[in-house]
Amino acid sequence: MTPFIVTILKQGCPTVDIDAHFLEVVQALTEAQSGTVVVVDKSQKVMGILSERDIVRHLSRQKSIENSTAKHLMTTNIISADTNVTSSGLMELMVRNKIRHVPIINGDELLGLVSITDVITRLLDKQLKETELMKEWIHS
Repeated sequence: MTPFIVTILKQGCPTVDIDAHFLEVVQALTEAQSGTVVVVDKSQKVMGILSERDIVRHLSRQKSIENSTAKHLMTTNIISADTNVTSSGLMELMVRNKIRHVPIINGDELLGLVSITDVITRLLDKQLKETELMKEWIHS
């Protein structure tokens, strides 16, 4: 498991039940201060991912949302990663697939959720450390 993933796993992961009413989804997004939640079934198996964009997409199709559940709103084509992924690997995965969140999954077990902000922060920290090391090397 990469050190970056260990850090991410400590943050927890916002989830909603697949049968959660859309208002419960909105509440979960608000409470998590996140733009995305992972949709799980009763056994906590990952069934999909649901973002603010999914809700807007649903509304843009002029579909009623009043009786919608997470199952109706979620994206089922889940792009995930395992615990061995690096921050660079996640960045490449996110850019290639034009996504902002990646669930970290081990088998059927949801371990965490990585955001593009997490990845950028990690990569910038690494770059800053490398720059400082280069400066020290040049001045020594």
